[in-house]
Amino acid sequence: MRRRKSFVSLRRLLGDRDGVAAIEFAILALPLFIIIFGIIEVSLMFFVNAALDASVHKISRMIRTGEVASSKVTLADFKARICNDMLLSFNCSSDLLVKVSVLSDLSSAASGNPIDTSGKLAVTETYNIGKGSDYILVQTFLPWTAVVNFLSLSSAKLSDGRYLIGSSVLFRNEPF
Repeated sequence: MRRRKSFVSLRRLLGDRDGVAAIEFAILALPLFIIIFGIIEVSLMFFVNAALDASVHKISRMIRTGEVASSKVTLADFKARICNDMLLSFNCSSDLLVKVSVLSDLSSAASGNPIDTSGKLAVTETYNIGKGSDYILVQTFLPWTAVVNFLSLSSAKLSDGRYLIGSSVLFRNEPF
């Protein structure tokens, strides 16, 4: 009789469907949240990159038109204007690196790697706005700390775990 009761209890347990939705959700929750947080992280990174790019283009126009030369804007002021123009700047004011260089001709605008072999950011800030009719290359580099840092988006990181967001503008100064 005891054997028959345990068999009936086992059959009843296997036929019971209470809580199935909770168990299925528990199985699917982790992949779902990884996808959601991954989308949030990537979209936020692209948004900050677009904001940096738009800000660099806008503020670099001040060099092109001669406003920076006439107002005697320093490198610190130039960086502050870029960061203030961005909607979400996070650590922009402390982390942003800027290189403003005069090019002798367009063929000297070579693309270099701002990250050295050990994974550290190897950018020396320069600020030479040139004079009228000079070719100017403005490059900005912003180390980005992931907001949702429980998953790795890629292996292309700095040695401290941050990503590098950058923007460049190449133009010819107007005669001033």
